[in-house]
Amino acid sequence: MSSKERNIFIAQNPAAAALFFDEVIQGFIRIILRYDPSSVSAEQNGLFGRCCGYYGMVEAQGRGTLHCHMLVWIEGNPSPQALRDRMHDSPGFADSMFRWLESIIKCELPSTTELVVETEGAMEAPPLPAGTLDPRLHRDPTMSSLAEDDFQTAFRETVEELVILSNWHGHRETCWKHLKNGEPRNDKSCRMRIDGSVNPLTRIDPETESIIMRRLHPRINNFNDLIIFLLRCNMDIKYVGSGEAAKALVYYITDYITKGTLATHVGLAAVEYAIKMNNIKFDPEDSPRYEQAEVNRSLFTKTVMALMSKQEMSHQQVMSYLVGGGDSYTSHSFKVVKWGDYDRHIARQERDLTEVAPALPESESNVDP
Repeated sequence: MSSKERNIFIAQNPAAAALFFDEVIQGFIRIILRYDPSSVSAEQNGLFGRCCGYYGMVEAQGRGTLHCHMLVWIEGNPSPQALRDRMHDSPGFADSMFRWLESIIKCELPSTTELVVETEGAMEAPPLPAGTLDPRLHRDPTMSSLAEDDFQTAFRETVEELVILSNWHGHRETCWKHLKNGEPRNDKSCRMRIDGSVNPLTRIDPETESIIMRRLHPRINNFNDLIIFLLRCNMDIKYVGSGEAAKALVYYITDYITKGTLATHVGLAAVEYAIKMNNIKFDPEDSPRYEQAEVNRSLFTKTVMALMSKQEMSHQQVMSYLVGGGDSYTSHSFKVVKWGDYDRHIARQERDLTEVAPALPESESNVDP
């Protein structure tokens, strides 16, 4: 199939796409994370260590395909402050920590061993030679069919091809979608923070005390070589080593639960259109002819319909609820907090306490302190 034919096939088969996505995520949890709270065997250690919890939210991209943002908790990971203290007090521990991070988070091509410095603007990813099959469609090299050294070579070559195709960052409109009118669109304002900078060594920033990863290539987004080899798609990976970063990521990921998919300006335009159409139906000059309740009912109906017509869900999102894994993947169950009911209950309690509290006699309430 050509790329166009594959896109058409996916668009015509959203249930198959949702099922495949669910299979991929379940495989990631089962094989990469190896989450199994009932086992204490060291064999249950996953790629990053022993996973003690995960929380992932599913989102649809603009073109409708699904992707997942997931937080993973690793057993034994110290608190942000304890981690800072140990790294400051023990250079050996800091070196071990840096080596572990560099083993799971890559910021350069497998063949890159020296700093790559841009001299003439942003480097562009090399194009695929004409007639070359998309690397994501290649048959994977396997350990069972190759000698160990040959497999390692094939593994690195495959990862390099996949990273160039999937994780080489080139600025797009989405990089600047939060900028205001007139703000410059350049490396510094890229919200993905791929600004062309490089860093020869993993180190601790003396000002923020955050860990800055080694980055030998200015345009390669963070990836894990094994994950990109298995999933064959673009990815991102980040170690959460500070309280601020943890809060930001928790908010970013869980925000998908509550954030509206309808932009404010689009919603307001829909409301304006509903009012306009209602005024055409019920001419204000002939208002005595109509019952106000009828006018209000019509306006309410038109407003709701106008707003609903602007809400969009991809076919794959809908099918993920029907045949896939839904909109989240979690290791633990959670209680639903009905915040509205809770808030109203507290408000009633405060009001009742205020009403029950005896009022001071006027003579006492006017006494100077």
